[in-house]
Amino acid sequence: MIFTSEMNYAYTWQYGNEEINGRQDDRMLPFNTFHGKLDRPLMSFKEELEHAAKSTIDHYPNLKPCLFFSGGVDSEMMLRSYLNIGVKPEIYIARFEKDYNLYDVSYAVAICSSMGLDYNLIDFSLEKFYENDAETIAEQAQIDRPRMLPHLKFTEAADGLIIVGHSEVRYFRTDSDYSKKGTWLAQDFEHDIGCDKYNIMHNRPAIFQWWRWTPGLVLAYTKMNWFRKLVNDEYTGKMGIDSSKIIGYRESYPDLLHRKKQTGFDKIDHIVEEFESHLQKKFGGLIYRQEVIKTLDELEEEILA
Repeated sequence: MIFTSEMNYAYTWQYGNEEINGRQDDRMLPFNTFHGKLDRPLMSFKEELEHAAKSTIDHYPNLKPCLFFSGGVDSEMMLRSYLNIGVKPEIYIARFEKDYNLYDVSYAVAICSSMGLDYNLIDFSLEKFYENDAETIAEQAQIDRPRMLPHLKFTEAADGLIIVGHSEVRYFRTDSDYSKKGTWLAQDFEHDIGCDKYNIMHNRPAIFQWWRWTPGLVLAYTKMNWFRKLVNDEYTGKMGIDSSKIIGYRESYPDLLHRKKQTGFDKIDHIVEEFESHLQKKFGGLIYRQEVIKTLDELEEEILA
């Protein structure tokens, strides 16, 4: 069954080969993804960022953009993209109990303050969430990765178009032997679309996979000088995407501050692990974890052909 949503604009996913509108529950059908076709010349990464931001506004012209800002570098790139096209989104920052994510929240608040931007703080209890709401949301979203679930709850605070940079295409090196040239692949996960399944079910206008919003943005990411050097093993040492992508982002915004990614979930690992075990028993396994692997050439051919 083909399961698509305008929430992703160009990015679609498919179970089997029959087209439908809505949810699909057959866990045995093979999962696939499509990133859409680029029908114009590819622009620079920064230009594609701004084009994606403008496209979301054009697609939802009557909704106020509500951007969830974690304080991480990905969400800062999103925020800057909107500001550069003259749009000031309403900004939401989730603050967890016991200062679990104080590091990221501090960055988010400091960045907003330095730019003169107003923001809304959402006080959110992770511990209570996993006790009271997580199981129902996991069922409705068809997500068995516990760390993804709180985002679907605290975004309920927004009244408008929910914008979350939940995930980009993942890229990984096939082996860790850096003495020889490595092979890099692109990876899409079934569980990433669970947020869209949930928002479709609740009729919530939301963009959770902002980094896949246009095929141009997906492709331009792979054309950054940093990315090309990384996949061609031109950096010394064992560098991965998450640890080094700020190098690429600085090609567009040289003033980006380096920071570590500290979401706060590491401080409740025992709760997350217990809840994952519970879901595994409830669902009869971790069943929403299909993945789609493509070579970089296959990804580019999909977008350009």
